Amino acid sequence: MKLTEKFGLASDRFQSFADSYHGLAGEAGSVQVANCASCHGVHDIKPSNDSTSRIHPKNLVRTCGTCHPGANENFTKGSVHVIATSGQDELLYVVATGYIVLIVITIGGMFFHNLLDFIKKSKRQLMLRRGLIKHHQVGQRLYLRMSLSERTQHGLLLVSFTTLVLTGFALKFPDAWWVAPIRDISPVMFELRGILHRVAGVVMVVASLYHVYYIFFVPRGKQLLRDMLPERSDVSEVVGMLKYNLGISTNKPAFGRFSYIEKAEYWALIWGTIVMAATGFVLWFDNTFIGLLTKLGWDVARTIHYYEAWLATLAIIVWHFYFVIFNPDTYPLNLAFWKGTLTEEEMLEEHPRELDQLRQQELAEMKSEAGLDEEKVAKEVLKGKQQG
Repeated sequence: MKLTEKFGLASDRFQSFADSYHGLAGEAGSVQVANCASCHGVHDIKPSNDSTSRIHPKNLVRTCGTCHPGANENFTKGSVHVIATSGQDELLYVVATGYIVLIVITIGGMFFHNLLDFIKKSKRQLMLRRGLIKHHQVGQRLYLRMSLSERTQHGLLLVSFTTLVLTGFALKFPDAWWVAPIRDISPVMFELRGILHRVAGVVMVVASLYHVYYIFFVPRGKQLLRDMLPERSDVSEVVGMLKYNLGISTNKPAFGRFSYIEKAEYWALIWGTIVMAATGFVLWFDNTFIGLLTKLGWDVARTIHYYEAWLATLAIIVWHFYFVIFNPDTYPLNLAFWKGTLTEEEMLEEHPRELDQLRQQELAEMKSEAGLDEEKVAKEVLKGKQQG
């Protein structure tokens, strides 16, 4: 603070550096990342309006080029010391603020929805335990929910996403209680973090590309895509569930294979993967894309990547984890991702419309087989008569 006052510098200069990749990487243990002296010099520090200063506009390309080979004029287009939420740059401010509003509304809405669901289901489970209502009398059949291929895709997504979250936030929050002990083991840990983050990103992209192949070229995948498409009934199901959970209605909507809950998560995942992969690619190959998009364009990608990571992480925790872990009807864990099946009772509770369709399909097949058997017998009798 005293130095900024003495030399008339903006008070947020150090904070903006600390929030940049250079500052975070240095704090996380990198021994190669640029520091203040890399740009400003040591014994030759001069103001930016001095033509001999390293940070004079005419000299920035050369200064940046010491660490970024091939730096061009685009490297100088955009503020070096900028905090996205400060309003110093209008575009960055709009992107950051827009994401913050989106996160608050989206995650807040998810939390409210799930809180109502939790209260309603908890009351029902309590009544079941007290014998005030009875369990549905169902068979012991198991129904396929996720094939081996789908479980493999889910497993790759689970591992890569978790790795990306941990290694990504480890860079952004190097002093966090769960990061510092690992960071302090060795300077090598910073490089390892970066490698793991990129490997996990590649795994997620490859798994996503396979999923694209699966839903367009594999019969079961094609059906999955058809069942995931939004329908008008999804809107009425949302309204119906809110009425049911609020006690306004006693009728719970009968969901098919995928309810609005799974559909919302699926399409959000598709969108989030595209955004994170695209911006992550820009951040990975920084020299190339700063040269193409300018420093400001790269900062926009970095801001989107950061806030989209928060949105995705909170959505998984609040939305997905609730329905597969903390949901009173499935607690402590829905094992469909591991076993691939649901019990008849689970199907009746969560996917009654799909269960009814499967039963009707089985009945039709049985009738068809019985009809074929009767036709075969009739033919044999007729054949016998003709021979006699």
